[in-house]
Amino acid sequence: MSWRKDDRVMIAIGADRTPGVVVLASGNGKSLMLQFEAILHGHVAMMPVLQEDDGTFRSIVTGETVQLTPLR
Repeated sequence: MSWRKDDRVMIAIGADRTPGVVVLASGNGKSLMLQFEAILHGHVAMMPVLQEDDGTFRSIVTGETVQLTPLR
């Protein structure tokens, strides 16, 4: 999936999850800035992520794997 600005997402790191929104997205949707109302593994309200070649998203700050699921 290619993510775009204003897409609503469920953000998960391990068992911790919170809803959020894509506030910035690169043209190819592989570099994102996510915004949410929580503290999630050291990220306060925002998290920059980058998609690796295998499709996995990782936090640019902590290197942790981030799972993104679209919300309707």
